[in-house]
Amino acid sequence: MKPRRSNLLLLLLVVTPVALLTWLGTYLIRDAARSTEQARESVLEERLLVADHQLTNDLRQFTDELDMIRAAEETAGAGMAEKLSQHPWVTESWTVNANGEVANLKDKKLVSPTESASAQTRSAAIREILQLSGIHEPFASITPQPFVLLGSPPASVPGQTRKTKWLTVVKSDNYHLESDGTPGGNAMFPSGWHVTDGDFIYWRKMDEDLICARIDGTALCEAIFKRVPIEGMRSYPGRLSLSSVSGIPLHQWGNQQSALTSQYTASQLCSAPLSQWVISYTPADTEFPEPFLFPIMLGVGSGCILVLALAWTFFRENAREIRVAEQRVSFVNQISHELKTPLTNIRLYAEMASHRIEQTGDAITLRHLGVVETETARLDRLIQNVLNYARQQRDKLSVQPRPLDLDELVGRVVSNWRPILEGKDYTVEALFKGPAEMKADSDAVEQILGNLLSNVDKYAAYGKWVSIRTETSDKEARIIVEDHGPGIPAAKRHSVFEPFERLRSDLNEGVSGTGIGLTISRELANLHGGSLAVCSQFKEGARFILILPLNLTPLS
Repeated sequence: MKPRRSNLLLLLLVVTPVALLTWLGTYLIRDAARSTEQARESVLEERLLVADHQLTNDLRQFTDELDMIRAAEETAGAGMAEKLSQHPWVTESWTVNANGEVANLKDKKLVSPTESASAQTRSAAIREILQLSGIHEPFASITPQPFVLLGSPPASVPGQTRKTKWLTVVKSDNYHLESDGTPGGNAMFPSGWHVTDGDFIYWRKMDEDLICARIDGTALCEAIFKRVPIEGMRSYPGRLSLSSVSGIPLHQWGNQQSALTSQYTASQLCSAPLSQWVISYTPADTEFPEPFLFPIMLGVGSGCILVLALAWTFFRENAREIRVAEQRVSFVNQISHELKTPLTNIRLYAEMASHRIEQTGDAITLRHLGVVETETARLDRLIQNVLNYARQQRDKLSVQPRPLDLDELVGRVVSNWRPILEGKDYTVEALFKGPAEMKADSDAVEQILGNLLSNVDKYAAYGKWVSIRTETSDKEARIIVEDHGPGIPAAKRHSVFEPFERLRSDLNEGVSGTGIGLTISRELANLHGGSLAVCSQFKEGARFILILPLNLTPLS
């Protein structure tokens, strides 16, 4: 593997898992924070609802207590108001007849209300909204709630300062489970409240009369505030507070220091008729601890360190293997160069001895020298393949195109191989129709053709036939070498060009070679801008087609 590809693979092996681990850690941290936030919001909402329910339920119980106050004559409004005024929390009571006339029966209040809060003004407001709402008999809501608001609801966004206003609610008779389910339930009359943030007026409608009682807000608030949280329930570690919508503090429960340190506060408007109040809860810091992220960060960090350690080990081992491989290639390259010098001398002196022996007519010695020349040529071709392969591994393999006669070059190679092949009973056919002149590296083309004929010599002994021909088209020249051997299986037509790839063992039996001849041949063809491939249409053996462009633009 080339160093840059190896480095790219190493980078992918490091970046991909580290990125995945970082994403996983970030996801787990966000998920933990989101789960903690959801749990916090759920608990805060529950505590606000519990406190709101307790306040509203206590007010409902007080309403039921006032509803139980009856006069001897049910229709006597004055007598009913007189009975109500006997309650210690009632500071003022009065009646309003069908004509809207107000009759004050009892006045125990110490401070006179403003004109807008007077009995006359409030009675008119109550009668008007009861007429608009059609409240003439006991009321039962379709949902089991203590009170139902009459008229428009207050602002639903707590925490905003606004002017308070009077709210009117009617008691829903189906709130209690003991109600018999009939319209009106167990009540004999409709009743409810007309309130603002600090003033509470209880009303009861008896036929055409309206009975009202102003309640001491301080006494009522103290009575319901002391029951929050629910009796018997453990106190909250945080602070529960109640204030008016205009921002006036009313009461606080729990830890007073939590508001100074906690960053979380939940609030909501109380249910009617206490909708002019805002209830808030501020938890203590220890109540909702931050998510415990150390195990997540430890796991993700350990994974990243492990990946980096493995990557460093891989890089070190890979660098060592590349360094050893380069040393081996360099060694083979040096040895091959060293072998070429004595091999050239052997070949030269063998040719000189062959010419001299031809004059003496010693046929046996001449045949022996022919064998020496043939083996020397084969050895030279093997060494050249090794050198070219070494250059290819170092990205230094190149071609030097020059003008040449393709048919003359191919004919010369065939002439050199003909004695060898015919000596093994091969039938050699040659047909040359190549271009008169083209540009190519003659040494490279000769090496490609020599490698193809060498494979015929090794693997096609069964068919004893080989054909070499050249062809020409408008833009390219082709050299076709085919035989009647066992052929190349379809699955091997691409892998046969890989380094050291050999066919099945029964074809390789007794066959020597380096396994890089076709690899070098294809690389040399590609450097010419051409190609070398196995023809898939030829079924009688193997057919290799070398394509060379006539207008050569060699690849770098």
